[in-house]
Amino acid sequence: MSVLKEVLIEELDRIKKNIDSYESLLLSLPRGYLFEQTINGKPYCYRKHREGSMIISEYIGASESDEAKKAHADYRERKRIESNLRIMRKEEEKLVKALRHYGS
Repeated sequence: MSVLKEVLIEELDRIKKNIDSYESLLLSLPRGYLFEQTINGKPYCYRKHREGSMIISEYIGASESDEAKKAHADYRERKRIESNLRIMRKEEEKLVKALRHYGS
């Protein structure tokens, strides 16, 4: 086996491990998106997510509460991980394609 093919295979294994770790991290974070609603002049934080065909709205707390700040941090972390996961999957596709063409 050539050195180039070995490097491609090692890189593909590394990317697959990263994808698995990102997917497990996503399972630990809440799904959905956050929005604020003003009631009687005070902002409150909610999370919406889909369960089957239903959209569930979950109350988090007042926008300045610790729970809302944690929810915003979790939301930003989830978006960052999802972005990295998309990049890793594209890289995986490229490597699989390169290995397929290299083997021909």
